[in-house]
Amino acid sequence: MGITRLAAEGVRNLERFEIDPGDGINVVFGENAAGKTSLLEAIYFVSRTRSFRTALPRHMIAAGREGLWVRAEREGHVVGVARDAEGTKVRLDGQDGGSLSEIARRFPVQVINNEHQRLLLDGPEVRRSFLNWAVFHVEPDFQEAWGRYLKALRQRNAALRDQQPKTAWAYDEGLVAAAQAVDALRRQLVELLVPYWLRLVKTWLPDTDLELSYRPGWRSESTLAERLEAQRTLDLQRGFTNSGPHRADLAFRCGGLDAQHRLSRGQQKLLVIALLLAQAQATKERVGRDLTLLVDDLAAELDRRRRQQVLEEIAGFGGQAFLTALTPTELEPAGGGRWFHVEQGRLRPA
Repeated sequence: MGITRLAAEGVRNLERFEIDPGDGINVVFGENAAGKTSLLEAIYFVSRTRSFRTALPRHMIAAGREGLWVRAEREGHVVGVARDAEGTKVRLDGQDGGSLSEIARRFPVQVINNEHQRLLLDGPEVRRSFLNWAVFHVEPDFQEAWGRYLKALRQRNAALRDQQPKTAWAYDEGLVAAAQAVDALRRQLVELLVPYWLRLVKTWLPDTDLELSYRPGWRSESTLAERLEAQRTLDLQRGFTNSGPHRADLAFRCGGLDAQHRLSRGQQKLLVIALLLAQAQATKERVGRDLTLLVDDLAAELDRRRRQQVLEEIAGFGGQAFLTALTPTELEPAGGGRWFHVEQGRLRPA
């Protein structure tokens, strides 16, 4: 079950609204700048307490307003998130100060938009961030293990910068233990993702030879402990740890080469959408909870046939999804579900 009620006020150009979304497909259509993406942003904000469009949440606040608030109900839980000049305030099930990680687990969302092609085009840190977020939702122990690893890494790096090798090496045992836990959980997640991802890309891109692999952050022919020992001189010279889960990556290959150099923009988009849908499926299989998908501007760079294939997959996923479109016919193959029209900031059922 997805979000059953959503209300908000003060979000960009949207007027105050309260809607009852459907548990499946929800299509939000309207002209450019009408407020479609702002609706998706509001849903994302109530789950993550931040925006996917700006690093500064205050930019979400409508002109002339002192603040904004968003409230959502799902599976008997109610979360409210407000933002004003004093900062962000959270309320979960009537209690102030709900845990951000608990809210993210109870109201999980996944954005699918053109920015996500950065997963293919940008550096490893973008893919690591995605990987960590994906593991967080399916492996309860990940957050603690990742926290232990980062603490040990910071301590080791501080000793390296201060040119204190004996102190730095003393952190190796704890660093390796935490790294092994992080690596094992990441590998389990990738093993869940890959079969589903492969099925989608083989259906959508049948003439391409695509591969997805996980790189742990050190050479596969050695253990991390061995790698750390072998790189001690290098680490001391550079003042930081050169190997470990903080250097992990996901590699996309097409015909043995980097996929970004072999695929068109539309093909790149399909590859990334397949990854995000695979992550949603992994969450559903592992913890029995559907992600709410926020799909913005699906039509961009995809022809009608490809668009229909993606829509059919989203509908078959069985979870809740919000999709934006310029016109109702743009996403007509989505079939049933609920339709909402946004016009000059006014959101209403269609």
